[in-house]
Amino acid sequence: MPLVLMIGSTAACGYSLVGTGSFLPEYIRTVAIPTFANTTPRFEVEVRITDAVTREFVSRGDFTMVADSAGADAELTGIITAFDVTPIGLNPDEEATNFLVQIRAQVNFRDLVQNEILYSNNSFFFRQEFEIEADPTALSDLSNVAVDEIAEEFARTVVSSILEGF
Repeated sequence: MPLVLMIGSTAACGYSLVGTGSFLPEYIRTVAIPTFANTTPRFEVEVRITDAVTREFVSRGDFTMVADSAGADAELTGIITAFDVTPIGLNPDEEATNFLVQIRAQVNFRDLVQNEILYSNNSFFFRQEFEIEADPTALSDLSNVAVDEIAEEFARTVVSSILEGF
């Protein structure tokens, strides 16, 4: 009999697969995500990152997204404070083909119902390597294709941190 009780008690411990759980209060269903602020010279990076974070939130739960906090249960705000691109790999012609992209941001997730901060990180740091295969001399590829991919990875990391309580 003790074995049955032990098995039954572990089944109700609240464990869930990474990426599927949420530590948010049940009443948070509508989330406002205004466009992140951008203090970097990188053009429109805040729009791409905000869009990616919004898509990631939608994909991770039954949330309704709005741009304005009026009527929202919670609000996610952010400021992109650094966006750095550093060449880290060269091809035989000594043209940069691999880059390290680093993003630093301030991220705050506030419960608007209880008026309390549920997640705050004033030094959220994200880094990813990116390879340009087509024309390594065209850094504009990095500003378009790579920024979108990096924004998606950044969004996954931010939303996981918020939903999974890290």
